[in-house]
Amino acid sequence: MFRLIRWYNQNRKIFWSAVGVIALFIVALQLINTFVKNSNQKELELAQKNPIQNTTIPEQYNNIQMGSTSSSLSGTELSEENQTEIEVIDQFIEYCNNQDLESAYGLLTDECKQEMYPTIENFRISYYQSIFNNTRKNVVVENWINEIYKVDFNEDFLSTGKYSKENTIQDYITVVEKDDGYKLNINRYIGRQEIHQSAEDKNIQIEVEYTDIYMDYQYYKINVHNQSENTILLDDGINIKAMYIEDENGIQYSAYTHELNEGQLMVSPRETKELEIRYYSKYSSEKQIDKVVFSRMILDNDSYAIYQNKSLYRGYENFEIVI
Repeated sequence: MFRLIRWYNQNRKIFWSAVGVIALFIVALQLINTFVKNSNQKELELAQKNPIQNTTIPEQYNNIQMGSTSSSLSGTELSEENQTEIEVIDQFIEYCNNQDLESAYGLLTDECKQEMYPTIENFRISYYQSIFNNTRKNVVVENWINEIYKVDFNEDFLSTGKYSKENTIQDYITVVEKDDGYKLNINRYIGRQEIHQSAEDKNIQIEVEYTDIYMDYQYYKINVHNQSENTILLDDGINIKAMYIEDENGIQYSAYTHELNEGQLMVSPRETKELEIRYYSKYSSEKQIDKVVFSRMILDNDSYAIYQNKSLYRGYENFEIVI
């Protein structure tokens, strides 16, 4: 005991310094443990309030790179359905990069072929050559909304040795599920909606068969049946906003009247005429078109032709087809 007391007296400064260091270490360790515990608890509470959607969307596919794992417009995370759709786009790009045009063409919907590429040769000249031109492309894909994807085609700088954003070509590709699998609408073509609605008045029947929707406009396939004894004129071209489609909010979208001549808009007695009319209607997933309107239809073109001053004519008919 005497030796212990003597050692303490000789080394008490060192002893108490060591005790102090140990005490500080224990206190610091407890503070760190408390901080980590509180941080984990906050992260757990935040995760419970804002659960992260589980997604298996990879950063890179075989031939494309994802620009984002969420929708550009809605901001929602991509789903497994989106992943399946992207894989079809990836396969299409692979076919084009490998110049397998037959397989690439086989991935297009029948409507897309009918509207733009009735043959593989049309597809090769109008689409493949304008974008790929016998070269490989680096492709970045981003979901725009729902099943529509924004696709950027860039030069493959690894093979060409040069890169420039100015050479980027942009397309919008829509993935459509068909009976025989997923198919694509390309070149900003969204798709076709069947309508088959008609209206009849004064021996005139007009049927709206379907609409082909593009990113920047819409086409309507219209059949006009003139069962009257007079030649009718669907529009006289004086008011360029007289032919239009109208949405559920009353907003009107005029026709491309400059694309239609008088002969196309004139229907003889007992004649049936098919028309494709384009309208200034940009695509929106929230827009619903309610009617097709001909607000200056002329039921007797011979009587109208007599007028030297057309502004004096008052025999216009307003014809609406609710769709």
